[in-house]
Amino acid sequence: MSKLLVISIRLHEGRYHGAGDWPPAPARLFQALVAGAGLSGPLQSEQIAALKWLEERTDAAPPTIAAPLMQKGQSFKNFVPNNDLDAVGGDSRNIGAIRVNKPIRPRLFDPSQLFHYAWPMPEQNEADNLAKKLCDLAEKLYQFGRGVDMACAWAEVMDTSEFEKQMEAYTGTIHRPSGNGEGGQMFPCPTGGSLVSLEERYAAGSKRFEAVSLGRMFSQSFRQQPKARFKPVAYNCLPFRRLFELHELLALETPHAWPLHRAYVLVQTIRDLARARLVAAFPSRETEIDRWLVGRKPDGSNGGSPEERVRMVPLPSIGHPHADHQIRRLLVEVPPSCPIRAEDVYWAFNALELPESSPTACISVGTDESMLRHYGLDGEAQTWRTVTPAALPESAARRRIDPKRRFEEAKNASERAGEQRRAGAAVVSALRHAGIQIPVTVIRVQREPFEGKGERAETFAVGSRFHKERLWHVEVNFREPAGGPIVIGDGRFFGLGLMAPVAGPKPQLSPPATTYRG
Repeated sequence: MSKLLVISIRLHEGRYHGAGDWPPAPARLFQALVAGAGLSGPLQSEQIAALKWLEERTDAAPPTIAAPLMQKGQSFKNFVPNNDLDAVGGDSRNIGAIRVNKPIRPRLFDPSQLFHYAWPMPEQNEADNLAKKLCDLAEKLYQFGRGVDMACAWAEVMDTSEFEKQMEAYTGTIHRPSGNGEGGQMFPCPTGGSLVSLEERYAAGSKRFEAVSLGRMFSQSFRQQPKARFKPVAYNCLPFRRLFELHELLALETPHAWPLHRAYVLVQTIRDLARARLVAAFPSRETEIDRWLVGRKPDGSNGGSPEERVRMVPLPSIGHPHADHQIRRLLVEVPPSCPIRAEDVYWAFNALELPESSPTACISVGTDESMLRHYGLDGEAQTWRTVTPAALPESAARRRIDPKRRFEEAKNASERAGEQRRAGAAVVSALRHAGIQIPVTVIRVQREPFEGKGERAETFAVGSRFHKERLWHVEVNFREPAGGPIVIGDGRFFGLGLMAPVAGPKPQLSPPATTYRG
């Protein structure tokens, strides 16, 4: 069974004054461990061996980071003297004239919430001994951030499954290293030579000022300390995911097939039922439930960043030429920053009855996750196609033609090409809004499905808030492979814009790099 070395940190005041990104990077933890170990004098050989082993572990497998939910506190200024006494003639009595302000804005959070840093453990007896030494070092940590950020820490070796179970109940953000180098944040991490560079920086601190003779005068020369050596690592903040299945209420062993073109209605129905259950169980948290589940504030306006919302993704049955593309599964994603526990959200979805289905259906936690691989959750691909059409902005909508005047108002080739160009440009923006930063080489847009069992784009408009002219089927080819799930467009929280990877080599097209085809 795989194990993790987990270092947990508690900041006593629930305030963090350190500069830089949030959460505190693994490099800052490494510095805090070194500082704590150095309180009693020079580092011992066994301490050095443990810290160098941590450098090697971070090089091989950077740690997972769990950090509390925070909000920025009131900014204040510290006035400190500038390192330019010569500007006032070298007279220290005039030091007030060269004061500069140093703005500080602390991060505030619940002091009962802990930080966790978890490294995968190799299966070696020697590693167990070094991990125990790091557990002893963790108990010497006394601050985390600036000098005013008093903290305590401890470490333990635990099973990976136990840690993941704790993370499902953790009310904070979970940041995991990105294996392909793509991530939302870059965190400095210890690497080979980090400990040596910290020792050199500490030694140079005592030699920053040097008296230089200038004839009968002396001057102070300032030397900048060498910077510590760390390497940047890309991190993703991945959501918690759980798969649910649709079953007939009176025959739970029988899967229920929901029509593909009614994906929007399915998500809206399940979302409203789950909201009602959560509000009934937690009436004092109705505002949070509306913001994180529905995406609206008490005044009815937009509830905030899309990255904060719980997302429901209906998964049609695909992956075989005879698959009927009907919906039998629902993937629920809970963002790590959600103040409602992931287990509570999953409870709200489990065993819901769908009154609009015939026969009546219910949803329950799924056991067969094989369908997830058809949507790229365990792999990557360069070419992706929509299974449900993407809802693009009004600027990318096709011109509506009155059916009674379809010949008089028919579009010529130039107008159709213009519509497709605008739709292609909207797809680029939709990918960016979905958090996909990989460059695109080819985009193809059309109304017809890419698979024989699929549905035309306009059929998905029934029962939704999007008119049919805004719906497009999309094929995208990325410059580098991308992982799933990929859901794009304005309807991505209602089951629209779901994409599936396409096996095979990417198409070879001549310049220009971006091509829009109807």
